[in-house]
Amino acid sequence: MQRTRSGQSKSPRQLDREIAAALRTPSARAPRRGHAVRKTTTEKAGASDKITIDQLAKLFDLPDWERVDETNQHNYWEMSRGAEGEDAQMEAEQEAQTEIYNRWYDAVEHVAEKLLGEHGLELLAMKHTRKVQKNYRPHTLKIIPSKSWSDAADKIRETINGVGTHHFDTLREFLDSGPYTARQAVLSHLGHIKRYPAVYGGLGANQMYEHAWR
Repeated sequence: MQRTRSGQSKSPRQLDREIAAALRTPSARAPRRGHAVRKTTTEKAGASDKITIDQLAKLFDLPDWERVDETNQHNYWEMSRGAEGEDAQMEAEQEAQTEIYNRWYDAVEHVAEKLLGEHGLELLAMKHTRKVQKNYRPHTLKIIPSKSWSDAADKIRETINGVGTHHFDTLREFLDSGPYTARQAVLSHLGHIKRYPAVYGGLGANQMYEHAWR
């Protein structure tokens, strides 16, 4: 069935995604002991505490929205059956798309909150913006420490050590390898967080994502 979806290209969510695509994801590489990769002040300052829902999906190797949207095109049509008139059908399809998007968002959010939480981190907008608007799902989020950046950095250090390809005996050794501030160390090594289940056991990111859809 041919459907016109041009109106969606101008939606705030899609515009946000286009902007987010231009953002750089912080490097997830940790230096080996004794072979620290020195980063310039500019590079380290670029480690941002802002992250989009799309970047979170990529960080944890989860299906991205474009893929989910494409595989659900037929479902949108099925979910809109019975709507009378072209405008009503398009509106019903858009509502169906929003429903699928929200389910995808919530599943990614679930994985992110769980694995970030294991490392002393939270997503600020998820916990505060929704107090004002319950069903609002902010595209751009902010990573904050639950306790302190040093606490979060030490937890990430432990996960890195558990993976086994790098090892830092102390938090100071981890920070000196950059050198990093605790905040820089956390934001520059977010990619290691997804390895937590492999180190400590439990459901992996994709398993948690799939369970969240059920």
